[in-house]
Amino acid sequence: MTERSVSGVALIGALLISLAMASALRPAHAATTYGAVDIVAAANGGRVVAASGELHDRRGLVDPRWRKESLIDGKRVEGDLIPADSYGWATDRAPGPRDPAWVIFAFAGDKLRSIGAVRLDPRTEDPQAIGRWVRGFAIEVSVTTPDGPWQRVDSFELINLARPQEFAFSSPVPAKYVRLLIASNQGSNSSVSLGEFEVFEALTGDDEVTEVIAGMEAQLSKLRHYASVHGAGTTVPLTDGLPPGKASLIAAANGGRVLKVSSEASDEKNQPLPQWRAANLIDGRVAKPDETPEDGSFGWSSNTAPTETKPDWVILEIPTNPGAIIDTALVDPTARDPWSIGRGAKDIEVAVATESPDGPWTSVGQWQLPREPKPQLLHFAPTEAKYVRLSVLSNFGSNRYAELGEFGVYRLYPDQNVLDGICLRIGNALTELKKYREGALQESEATR
Repeated sequence: MTERSVSGVALIGALLISLAMASALRPAHAATTYGAVDIVAAANGGRVVAASGELHDRRGLVDPRWRKESLIDGKRVEGDLIPADSYGWATDRAPGPRDPAWVIFAFAGDKLRSIGAVRLDPRTEDPQAIGRWVRGFAIEVSVTTPDGPWQRVDSFELINLARPQEFAFSSPVPAKYVRLLIASNQGSNSSVSLGEFEVFEALTGDDEVTEVIAGMEAQLSKLRHYASVHGAGTTVPLTDGLPPGKASLIAAANGGRVLKVSSEASDEKNQPLPQWRAANLIDGRVAKPDETPEDGSFGWSSNTAPTETKPDWVILEIPTNPGAIIDTALVDPTARDPWSIGRGAKDIEVAVATESPDGPWTSVGQWQLPREPKPQLLHFAPTEAKYVRLSVLSNFGSNRYAELGEFGVYRLYPDQNVLDGICLRIGNALTELKKYREGALQESEATR
């Protein structure tokens, strides 16, 4: 793609954004949309009032890993990364249209709220293939007591995909209590399970911020359709060889940092060894086997050997706000330890998140690295990211550690679909604008 055509596509995106803003700011009538803050989350004061049932263990007791409260605890199953104490919620039986499974939720202080959407995350410890995830469900509300009377809002259906799915209502609904009714799963005859349940407040008003949000949502939908038809361009990498480590969007030299790590090699007092810290992954320095580098950076070594059910991982932050679009990762398995002892990373996964370093996470790919200590470029579809998680699922045979020398992420194919990238950035900005709108409301109520 030529420089002129890239500029032309970008200009189209800029014009469409201007049209969206102009449309949103045009006063007409009260606009309606929904927020970005989960108002039923336990962290926000929400609670689970009751449920039709919970999974029991062999002793007949409720299995604490499958409790109904797991639906609002914010702990998510992300592929092979499963919280030890929160698998999601599961029942002891399969639901049916005449005998659905159900859960009743309340907001902080049992306050009456106006709600506009729900989001369900079907992922649990149950494998997707066995068909226990939720399929058909309905939302009901009560404005009086947790025993009803109940009013049906609408019925919906989840696709059997391992990702959170959002369902907006046709108009705002007043609710003091919300009841989730599950009529079917994806085929299992034993139980139904669900990972997370979220509720979002309706945003209605004729103020400029609400009108901008509603207008941007409508125009963003049009822009996404336009991008799917006209946005794709040729694939032209920015470099023919390996990009420099310091050009990585998470390089320490560019402000990148490690936020969390599963483990780091430690001494006898269980103190992390500085020469094997996870921060060495983004310092731009690679040690040679059997040599002690002057800078003391050996690479990153975990303190355990990875397994499929308990991988080793590192979570890193891209310093720019709201994040960046990435399409390539660089992994250099070279570390100070000899390659022959089998500690180098073998199977790995890269996942991204835009909301927080706790997810929700979207996997961009899994790869098996070749058994040779040299840098590898891993390509994937352009993806918006603020946080990046590198997971090591296995090494080359060692039962002690997993090791890596360097890790970086890049945008090497910026022309693949310029409009897709614009859509991602607008979507992120829209989420931030919604959070601002909700925060402004909370501040206003606090001063009454």
